[in-house]
Amino acid sequence: VQRHPVVIVGAGPIGLTTALDLARHGIPSIVLESERQVSEGSRAIVFTRRSLEILQQVGVAERVTEAGLGWRSGNSFYRNQRVFRMEAPHDPDDRFPPMTNLQQPCLEQFLVEACEANPLVQLRWGNKVEGLTQAADHATLEIDTPAGAYQLQANWVIAADGARSAIRSLMGLQLEGASYEGRFVIADIKIELDLPTERLAYFDPHWNPGNTVLMHREPGNIWRIDYQLPREETPEQALSSESLRERIN
Repeated sequence: VQRHPVVIVGAGPIGLTTALDLARHGIPSIVLESERQVSEGSRAIVFTRRSLEILQQVGVAERVTEAGLGWRSGNSFYRNQRVFRMEAPHDPDDRFPPMTNLQQPCLEQFLVEACEANPLVQLRWGNKVEGLTQAADHATLEIDTPAGAYQLQANWVIAADGARSAIRSLMGLQLEGASYEGRFVIADIKIELDLPTERLAYFDPHWNPGNTVLMHREPGNIWRIDYQLPREETPEQALSSESLRERIN
């Protein structure tokens, strides 16, 4: 079995950026993705200035700033009263705004196109990792594809396959840190609103009592709305058309 320098599992923003950054240093890599396309719908929607600096190193920051919406402030409301305003520092000489709003699938598409143009990066869609064994100086991956299963050996394997990482599960590794138990519905709404591009956070509003609502403007007159569900509400109830329409209105 041919052994490769680096195999990256996961073609999200982390995996794709890692592949491009390795290529900057002359290191070839293979990126495996179980899906057959970039992600869909709302995932990450805000990228910090530091993220843009990293994306600049791999050649996609300009496309992100052209497509995205820069912002630096946000308002927090308790019931119907503003209780806090956040304003991130920003100097006229700063290359990037403190935050940039852009839907994750758009960023992934820019990164995919950069990877496809780079001879040191090989993207393999529809390749799902089913097993991993480690030796002293390499790892062997068992990969399932629509065309059949195969093995891949690598000096290094990078797990960039998200919060529900198959690699971490196979290795018995757990994420450490605090978790938040609240459940939210995330909705993308196309609507023209005469509001600035800034984060809006509502705590205990009369239209979602005891819970939280977050709003962000995204490119293309899309508003991302995250609203917290009451403890007793089931996902089926929350996702009914009547419930969605009433809450979003």
